Amino acid sequence: MSLSNKSIRNALEMKDENIIFTEDSKFMLVNGIKSLVYFAMLTKQIDRCLNCGLAGHLVKNGFNKNMIVAPSLSLRPTYISLKRQKYKCKSCNSIFVAKTSYVWEYCQIAQPVRQMILSETAFNTSLKDIGRRFNVSDKTVQRIIDEEATRRTSYQISKYFSRFPLKVRRQVKTISLDLNAGYINLVPKLFPKAKVVVDRFHIVQMMNRSLNSTRIQVMKRMPKRSKEYLFMKRDWKKFLESFDSIEKINPKYQYSVGYYETDLNLITKCLDLDEGFAKSYEVYQDILKAIRTGDTDTMNQILLNYHPLNTAMDQTMTSLRKYRKQVLNALKLKYSNGFLEGIIGRIKKIKSSAYGYRSWNNFTERINIQMFWLRASSSAK
Repeated sequence: MSLSNKSIRNALEMKDENIIFTEDSKFMLVNGIKSLVYFAMLTKQIDRCLNCGLAGHLVKNGFNKNMIVAPSLSLRPTYISLKRQKYKCKSCNSIFVAKTSYVWEYCQIAQPVRQMILSETAFNTSLKDIGRRFNVSDKTVQRIIDEEATRRTSYQISKYFSRFPLKVRRQVKTISLDLNAGYINLVPKLFPKAKVVVDRFHIVQMMNRSLNSTRIQVMKRMPKRSKEYLFMKRDWKKFLESFDSIEKINPKYQYSVGYYETDLNLITKCLDLDEGFAKSYEVYQDILKAIRTGDTDTMNQILLNYHPLNTAMDQTMTSLRKYRKQVLNALKLKYSNGFLEGIIGRIKKIKSSAYGYRSWNNFTERINIQMFWLRASSSAK
């Protein structure tokens, strides 16, 4: 390794030698600002598929190129134009990229920058000032804070369950949770024999948000007095209904547009406005049906065959594909944390209606009355 190469690595606080610089750095315009850009490539030898674990079936499949926010020695923004090697498994058709500790997967901020941002948040500095200092948005700063808070929560969870003997924890067969990467990755360490089941409610909730976000983007391009805009604005919940429950034959008076029409015809007119919206709706309905019928084969094919649509659905599908095994478990097994989510929802309503409690005992007693005493009274009748 040459002295100049080592000096660059020290300046960027880069320890991963799998990242190789491919050409000299340049001054370029990034987001309209003159920035210093390094050019590098990440590639490594991978013998087994990260999804199915089979060896000898991997082939190189091009590169993913990302602009990574890197440590800066001055006020000038500094980036690394990083090409990550992609791999494809000929056995299970899964695709993944080479990973590095320098920057997390699906992230565009180098770890040294992330650590510096967290250090700045310890002082009385606004999020906008921190973001300006490290060339990121204030929302990105808040997201980094939230991620760190989740990691600390994971540490507390790990510390709590580690008190139980491994022999006891190995008896746990299933664990149901949402698509929180920190918690999902924590399960194998704490409960080696447990199957992770992604809660079906959270899968549908993620799909709802993605489809809603796409609908709103289409609405913003429409005249506010158009029939399609008025229908999408007033009757947005109809886009979230399963296809089987949508009225297809008998017209009814639609207050949003002011005439008689079936729900299906109005929905179809709105979907025809944008191809990405239409395909996102189709994926949404296919996944709803797969969940309702417990069809793991269909769900598996949807996740593997999905192609980016340049809509909000892309991020959701990327997450579902990343944890495909856990998502398929949700269709195979009947377990769900829906009961727990219901309890949490009722507790939030108690807090909201009472505007908070000064006494913890009074608060818990109110919860117990609603959860247990009233249920026992109603069942006795």
